[in-house]
Amino acid sequence: MKQNIDLVAFDLGNVLCTVDEVSAAKKLAAIAKQRWEYVHEIVFGPDSKLRFERGEITFDDHACGAIRTLGLDMSIIEFTKIYKSVIAPSENMFPIVSQISKTHRIALASNTSEPHWTYAQRFLPFSSLLNPVIVSYLAGTLKPELAFYDRLLNESGVHANRILFIDDLEINVEAARKVGMIGLQFNTRENLETALILLGVI
Repeated sequence: MKQNIDLVAFDLGNVLCTVDEVSAAKKLAAIAKQRWEYVHEIVFGPDSKLRFERGEITFDDHACGAIRTLGLDMSIIEFTKIYKSVIAPSENMFPIVSQISKTHRIALASNTSEPHWTYAQRFLPFSSLLNPVIVSYLAGTLKPELAFYDRLLNESGVHANRILFIDDLEINVEAARKVGMIGLQFNTRENLETALILLGVI
């Protein structure tokens, strides 16, 4: 069913880029001579990850703590380089996002960190068109918290029922629907394209 949509908001991880924390954890584990599962918990575990993705601490603070805890002989720059390698561009998504940007405003709405967003801006060909950009570490709030969606509404100036919110996690999509947005859970580019055609976006 076609909808009147003014703004399409995309998640970053698992939508505009792929995410692979395990490979990075294994690389750090080889250096630290520790089990990769333990390294993953220290570097990517929710207890610490949510703190820097919410902006309660800086990523450098997190990196220093992880380097110290794991006994890594490396600089923050070296650690951050490995951390950045977690994400990679989902290039099959780029044409469809670029197509949407010709007829609709596009935005970013992501729980993410400063290194990942800084890196993503370099490989997303449409990054300069994303308006607004709501990233959790600057917003001080995370999906699915209401404050995150309020931030998107306030910064976009678009009514909730004219925003299409695309995310890979059902809990985040449901939260968007609760505030009146049109929520769409992402699983594959093909399914997304079909849904966008039905909504009249492309």
